[in-house]
Amino acid sequence: MNHPITLPQAMLKRLEKISTASRTKPDALVKSAIADRLDYEEWLLKKIDAGLADVKAGRVYTREEALRKLGVTKHERKKAA
Repeated sequence: MNHPITLPQAMLKRLEKISTASRTKPDALVKSAIADRLDYEEWLLKKIDAGLADVKAGRVYTREEALRKLGVTKHERKKAA
């Protein structure tokens, strides 16, 4: 399944430059870049879903609890505010 995409001229120039320098075909670079981004987006969505599940289950800390667990003293908190 092939789908044409349109890229801005500046991006095409960057792609050509990197393709030449790395001796990699432009389509291989584009496929790799898209695969990397899709991997990242899938990872991010899983992390967001896990975080939302924690909130729903009540596995959360107040700001004060989190700072205490991180070892931030009251003096440091006032100084940062």
